[in-house]
Amino acid sequence: MSSLKIAEKLGNISARTIRKKLKKFGIKTRSISEALTQKFKKPFTSNLNDKAYFLGLRAGDFHARWARKSVRFQTTTTHLAQINLLKIAFENYGETRIYLIKNKTRENEWFIYVDLDKSFNFLILKPKEIPHWVLKNKKYFLQFLTAYMDCEGSWKIQKSHQKHSRFIFKIRTGDSKILKQIKTQLKTFGYNPHLYLDKKRGDKTNYGTYNQDMFDLTINRKKEIILLAKQLLLLSKHNEKIRKMDFILRNKNKKWVDLQEAWLQLRTDIKMELLKNQINPALY
Repeated sequence: MSSLKIAEKLGNISARTIRKKLKKFGIKTRSISEALTQKFKKPFTSNLNDKAYFLGLRAGDFHARWARKSVRFQTTTTHLAQINLLKIAFENYGETRIYLIKNKTRENEWFIYVDLDKSFNFLILKPKEIPHWVLKNKKYFLQFLTAYMDCEGSWKIQKSHQKHSRFIFKIRTGDSKILKQIKTQLKTFGYNPHLYLDKKRGDKTNYGTYNQDMFDLTINRKKEIILLAKQLLLLSKHNEKIRKMDFILRNKNKKWVDLQEAWLQLRTDIKMELLKNQINPALY
């Protein structure tokens, strides 16, 4: 059994602690090659819905590289929802692993990854644009857009004109070409997205200096946001985004005073799932 499986079987203990105990008592562990060989890895099935979604993740927050004979798909995060996203997205293809990374200079993070069969080599290179076969098929495009939104998108509700509610959908990245393609495609579906330069390379913030230009793609019309939420909610695998889209759809006709408390509570609940608010983050 892997250290992770042993930890899950015992409960209330991390895989990291298991490995420390194995080392302390001189219990031999598997080599890296043995561990990689014994992990569950299923070849890619050529499902284009899955492929479009996976490429959307790769274009977003996730990185891919060769790890011996496997394709390792990985990222770091402070969001519990991102862990669950990776587990759900690849549950039929590989086993997700999670490690806690303790940093002295910045916030602690979870390092999450899944080792995949070599047939996932199409994920190695980060997409600089949306493939043509995705753009020409609405179903595949929505899969890509959902994954990209799961990584880079946000759903917000704000007070408007004293008592009304204003809904906002936004994707912010430095991938201007992908955002231009998304804008063009959404316009063919009847949406009216806006794309503009928000931050320039070299601009300073409280979190540091931008190393590239940052662009915002936004949708501000309420009816369009509701329609988009209906479409993406069915495909999303990111629990935070799912809850926010569901909230918007359930409260689309309410005034700000009638939904403000519940919306702020939802945001608080999501904040409590961040790594810094976890009692025992190693268990995840």
